[in-house]
Amino acid sequence: MDQRTAFLELSALLTGIYAIVKDPVQSRLSQSTADEYLRRLLGEFPERLPKLIAAYDRLASVAQKPAIDDALLTKLRAEPEFAAHQFVAAQIVNIWYFSQFRAIEGDKNAPFIDGGFYERGFVWPVIKAHPIGFSDQPHAYWTKQP
Repeated sequence: MDQRTAFLELSALLTGIYAIVKDPVQSRLSQSTADEYLRRLLGEFPERLPKLIAAYDRLASVAQKPAIDDALLTKLRAEPEFAAHQFVAAQIVNIWYFSQFRAIEGDKNAPFIDGGFYERGFVWPVIKAHPIGFSDQPHAYWTKQP
């Protein structure tokens, strides 16, 4: 399995947002986001993220591919690599929900790193809100009547 596919499937498993791999439209839309998130996370976790992805890939690349569901998540959580890289797994969840993550483990005051896609965060549909302070309209659009 290629790294983007494994990262997308791992992300779906960890976030609980299975549509990013199961729904054809959502999957296609998520690929560019996944590419950027993977790039940014690899930049901060060049040793740890590949090990976490490899642990997922081992479980998912069996002859009869398992469903991306709670049973697979339970198996992944039992893997030694997951325990060793649980912080990185949490940052995968953070980047998909909030488009930000931390690179320093154990420091609650560590700064967040921008994921680049604030408006695409999974948090917005969950809380039934739009991205605060975000608009795809040109500057000063509010000064002109519709």
